[in-house]
Formats: sequence, structure tokens, C-alpha cells
Amino acid sequence: VRYPSFNDAVEQSLEDNGYVLLPQQADKVVQMYETMLTRHTTMIVGPTGGGKSVVINTLAQAQTRLGLNTKLYVMNPKACTVIELYGILDPITRDWTDGMLSNIFREINRPLQGEKQERRYILYDGDVDALWVENMNSVMDDNKLLTLAN
Repeated sequence: VRYPSFNDAVEQSLEDNGYVLLPQQADKVVQMYETMLTRHTTMIVGPTGGGKSVVINTLAQAQTRLGLNTKLYVMNPKACTVIELYGILDPITRDWTDGMLSNIFREINRPLQGEKQERRYILYDGDVDALWVENMNSVMDDNKLLTLAN
């Protein structure tokens, strides 16, 4: 499927960033775009240097070119502890301390001013292992609810 204005924006973004324009790479950006229209979470996996970051960055740039401002919140989930990522409940005072992800969710869910539209993506850029995926499974299902053990 070709989206004329979107495909042109993708190709222009790739060229502006100094990449050789490969039809397969542009197709991957379009496939990501189509997936993001129907899903609230998506995982791109592949080897180091396989073009995963190029796909998501090009998607964001192409959407911005077309007037839909796109903001990426990039983080490496392995660069911090689980407590730093999600937050912690103090067992004595019962006070909650936000983690990085809680703060990002709060920021992303703030209403935009006026008629402004914006796409906001949290991008976990790093190695994936079974424990990390298990912790994120509740977020990636259709309930859109982060469930953590207390």
C-alpha cells in the first residue's frame, strides 16, 4: 500500500539524514506506521545495526513533516533498576515514589493546548530479556494498564 504524501515524507526524511534510499527500508517505516494505527504498543526486534532506530526515527520525522508533531521519549530500560524504572511504595509510610516510567506516563497524558495534535511514543532502546518482557506484558495488552507486584 502506498500513502503518497506519507511515503514521500519518509523518503525525504531518509535522504535528509544521509541514508541510501532502499525501498525495503521505506516499506518497514510504512509497515510500522500501519501497525501503530491499530495497536497501542509495538515491539521492533532485530540485530544491532539492523535499522530499528532508523525506522522509528524516520516514522517520527515523516509524521512531523506532515504536520503531526511526533515526540519520542527514548530510554534504555536496562540502565536503571526496576524501582528506578517503575517506582516504589514505602511499606512504612505508604507513600509512592514515582519512577522514570511513571513520570513519562504522566507527561504524555497531559492535555495539549488548543487544537494542537501530537503523537507521543515511549521508545525503549536496549536489550530485551525474558524478565523485562514479562514486566512489560501487562502494559502491552489491550487493557493498557500497568500492573506491578506490591
